[in-house]
Amino acid sequence: MIRKRETEQQLRERIEDALVRDVGVSPTMAQPFIDSVMRCFAGEQAYFPAAPRDYPVLHIRAALERGVPVKQVMQEFDVSRSKLHELFPGGLPRKVLKTA
Repeated sequence: MIRKRETEQQLRERIEDALVRDVGVSPTMAQPFIDSVMRCFAGEQAYFPAAPRDYPVLHIRAALERGVPVKQVMQEFDVSRSKLHELFPGGLPRKVLKTA
């Protein structure tokens, strides 16, 4: 996902929101940290890798074994076909046939 370039104020607000939410400091207490981060990366385009994503593999497997079409599973769980094959390197689970 590509995010449009943010203004300095928008970036400050995002950092403040994260500090308040994740660290529990007040907006006033967050300001010196925000100023420090902004000075540290001034003029740079810093790269921060995305947080690793946990996939509900058991739920995905169950859906595939119920016979839910792969495209529907991809939409439902917001995964690509290549990610499905990465999650199930031995092949995608197939519908389990019930025996009497």
